Amino acid sequence: MRGPHSRTGTLLAAATVGSVAVGLRFWRLSWGLADGYRFPDEIVFAGRAAAFVPLSRDSFALHEFGYPALYGYLSGAAAALAWALGLLDRPPHVSSPTTVLVGRVVSAALGVATVGLVGVTATRMFSRPVGIVAAAFLAVAPLHAMHAHLALTEVALTAGAALALHAAHELAARPGPLRALAAGSAAGLTFATKYTGLALLAPLGWAAAEGGARTRSVGRAAVLGASALAGFAGAFALGCPPCVTGYRRVLATMHLQRVMARIGVGFPNNTLVPSLGWYGRPYVYQLVAALPFGLGWPLHALALAGVGVALCKRTVADRVLLTTLLPYFVVIAGYRVVFPRYLLPLFPGLVILAARAGCGLRRPWMRAMLLVGIFGYSLALASTQVGRFSLDQQREIARWIAMEVPPVEGRAPRVAVPALVRGLDYFGLARFLTRAGLAYVPMFDGRWLQQDPDVLVLPEWLKIAIRRDALPQRPMLDDLEAGALGYRLGARWPPSWYLQRDLYTRLDPAFAADLWQGEIGFEVWVRERPTP
Repeated sequence: MRGPHSRTGTLLAAATVGSVAVGLRFWRLSWGLADGYRFPDEIVFAGRAAAFVPLSRDSFALHEFGYPALYGYLSGAAAALAWALGLLDRPPHVSSPTTVLVGRVVSAALGVATVGLVGVTATRMFSRPVGIVAAAFLAVAPLHAMHAHLALTEVALTAGAALALHAAHELAARPGPLRALAAGSAAGLTFATKYTGLALLAPLGWAAAEGGARTRSVGRAAVLGASALAGFAGAFALGCPPCVTGYRRVLATMHLQRVMARIGVGFPNNTLVPSLGWYGRPYVYQLVAALPFGLGWPLHALALAGVGVALCKRTVADRVLLTTLLPYFVVIAGYRVVFPRYLLPLFPGLVILAARAGCGLRRPWMRAMLLVGIFGYSLALASTQVGRFSLDQQREIARWIAMEVPPVEGRAPRVAVPALVRGLDYFGLARFLTRAGLAYVPMFDGRWLQQDPDVLVLPEWLKIAIRRDALPQRPMLDDLEAGALGYRLGARWPPSWYLQRDLYTRLDPAFAADLWQGEIGFEVWVRERPTP
C-alpha cells in the first residue's frame, strides 16, 4: 500500500533528478559563442535551422545527405518560434551564434526529456524505484551530459532510441495495432534523425513477433507487423521527406559511411590502432575503454551486471532490452572508427539494466551505498567533464604570444597552427590570434614549418594522435622536441583536468582531450634567433 509519504518521496526524488539533469545539460551551454566560435560540425545544422526563418518550401530541402533531416527540422522549428516570440535580435543565419545556441538548446532539452522517458520506461518495465534510479543514472551519465552542449544529432538520436525502447516494450507486453503503429513510428523517427537509427528495427521486429505470439492468431500477428511497418515508413517520410524522394542518395551515403567506418581511415584519435594493445580491436575496445569512459567505470560495471541478470531472468522487459542493445552494439562496435558518441543510443537500455541490478540487492544498506556511490561518482565525473567546455586556453595563448614574442623586422609574428580541414578552425585559435594582431598561418599535410613561422602552436590533441596512430608527422615531432628544428618550448597548457583522468587515459590516450570540448591542451614553440 502506497501512502502520501511514499508519493512525496517519489516526487522529491524526481525533482532532484530533474534538477541535476537540467543543471548538467544547460550549464555552460553557450560556451564559445560569445567569441564567435562554433564547432565546425555544428555549422551543418545551423544552416538547416536558419533556413526556417522565414519559413518556406525550401526550409525542408536537404542539400547534402550526410545526416537525415529531423534534427535540423526540430532546430529550425525552435529558431522560427524564437524569432516569432521576439527572442532573437536578428534573423537566424548560418554564422549567427544565436542559431547555434538554438540548436544546443534543442539538444539539451531532448537530453532532459530522455532522462524522464527512461524513468517512465523503467517504471513500466520493473518498478518505481528502478525508474527513479535509472533516470538518475542517465542524468549523470558523463558522455550524455557532454554531448548536450553541441548542436549535433547524437542526443536527439539517443532520445529516439529511448522512445523506440519504450514503445517496443509496450507492444510486446500489451500487443495491439495502435501500439504497433506507435512502435514503428518511434523507430522511423530515430532513423530520420541519423542513419544508424535503422538498427532500432531489431526491437521493433522482436516486439511485433512476441506480441503476435501472444495473440495466438496468424491474422492478428500479420496486422501487428503491417501496422509496425506502416508506422516506421510513415514516420520516416514525415521526419525526412527528401530522404524518400532522394532515396538513391541516401543509400549511397549509408554505403559510403559504412565503408569508411569499417576501414577506419582519416579519423585521428578515433580509430583502432595497434598501440592500444590487446583490446585495440572491434567489440573489445568498446567494452574495455569506450563505454567505461562514456558512462564512468562504476556505472559501466553495474550495467554489465544488469546484462547478466537480464540474460538469466529473461522477462518480457529483459528480452526487449536485450534485443535493443545487442543488435545495435554488434553493428556499431564492429567498426574500426570508434567515436564514443556512437554508443550513446545504448545508454537508455544500459542504465535501466544497471538500475534493475542495483535495486535487486537484498540488503538495504548495501543497496543504498552502491546506488548513492555510483550516482555521486558519475555526478562528479560529469561535472568535471562539462566544466572543460571553454576557450580560455586559446584566449591565453594569443595573449601570451602577443606579450612574449616581439615583432620580427617590424611585422607581427607569424603563428603557424596545424590544420585538419581547409577553411575549418577545429582548434579554435584563428579568431583569437587575429584579434591579438598576430598573423595566423594554417599549415596542412604536416608541413608545419613550410613558411618559416616565428611561432608554432601545437595542439596536445594532435600530439596524442601522432603517437597513438603512428602518423607520418612523428619524425618531425621528435625533431621539434629534440630542438633540431630551431624552436624552443615557450609555454604549455595541458588538457584540462577531469575526475580520474589518468585512469581513463590509460585506457586510451585520446581520452585526454577531444576537439569539441575546447580545452584540448596546447604547446607554444618559439623560433630561436641568433644573438646579434
